Amino acid sequence: MRILACYKKGIGEAALRPRIVLVLWLFNAVFASLAYVLFSSVFASALGRSGLAAGLMTKADMNVLFEVLTTSGRAFGVMISGLLALLLVYFLASIFIQGGILGGLVDGSGRERSGRVFFAGGAVHYGRFLRLTVYSVVLWVPALVGYAAVSILLGLATKDPTKEQLSFDLDIVRIVLTVFLFFLVKIIMDYARIRIATRDTGEVFQALVGAVRFVFGRPGLTLGLYYLLGLTGLLIFVVWRVFFAALPVTTMATIWIGFLVTQLFIASRGWLRIAYQAAQLANHRSFNGRKQALPITVTAGDGGAIPEAPAG
Repeated sequence: MRILACYKKGIGEAALRPRIVLVLWLFNAVFASLAYVLFSSVFASALGRSGLAAGLMTKADMNVLFEVLTTSGRAFGVMISGLLALLLVYFLASIFIQGGILGGLVDGSGRERSGRVFFAGGAVHYGRFLRLTVYSVVLWVPALVGYAAVSILLGLATKDPTKEQLSFDLDIVRIVLTVFLFFLVKIIMDYARIRIATRDTGEVFQALVGAVRFVFGRPGLTLGLYYLLGLTGLLIFVVWRVFFAALPVTTMATIWIGFLVTQLFIASRGWLRIAYQAAQLANHRSFNGRKQALPITVTAGDGGAIPEAPAG
C-alpha cells in the first residue's frame, strides 16, 4: 500500500538525520529553560523566598496563583507579557525550523544533508513560509465558519434538557470535528510547504491552492498517512508515560533515569516531526516526481557553455 510505503520512507529518512533531531531538541530545551526562568523569577520576586513559592516550582498550587493575582498584579503582568513575547519568538523560530527540515530532506545529500543544508533551507524558505502562514487565513476562516454552522445545528438538536445522552454524544461530535478541521488545515499547510520547497518557488499562494487540490484529490491517502504517524506519536507517548509511572523516583539514580528518559521522549517528538515531513514529501513525490535538478553547464569544445536539460 502507498500509505505504508510512504510511512516507512518517512521513518527511515528521520532515522538518518540525528543532527536535525539534536537541533530540534536544543530548540525545545532553550525555550523551556527561558520559560522556567521567566516563571520562577516572577514568582520569586512576587512571593519572596517562601515555602509557598518553592512549592509552586515543584507542583501546581492554585492558592499560590491566586495569591500572585491578588497581591502582585504588576509581577503577573510582567510574566504574561514575557510569556507572550516568548511565544511569538517560538512561533517565528518554528517557521525557520520547518524550512530547515524540508531543506535537509529536499536538497541534502550525504553528510551535508544534516548540516549546512538545514540552516540554508531555513534561511531560504523563511520569508516564503511566513507569507504562507499569513495566507493560511483563507483556510482557517472557512474552517471556523463550518464549525460554527455545525455547532449551531447541533445546539438546536440539544435544546431539550431531558436528552442528556444525546447532548453528551453531540459534544463528542463537536470535539471530533474540531480535531479533524484543525489537522486538515495543518495537512494542507504541510503540502503547501512541500510544494514551495520542491519547486523552489516564491509563488506561495499558488502553492497553497495546489496543496488544497492535492489533499482533497486524495483524502484517504493524505489523511490516512498523517493519522498513522499520529498514532505512532501516541504510542511513543503511552510508552513514556507507562515507564515514567512505573519508575520509583526514590533515589538520585532513578531521578536521573527519569530525566534522561524524558529527554529521549522530547527528542522523539523532533524525530517524529521530521518523519511527518519526510513521509508527506515521499507521498507528494510519488505523484509529482522528484524535484527537478538545477541546470548543469558543460564546457563545449570552443570554450562556450552548453546548458543541459534539467534532470528528472
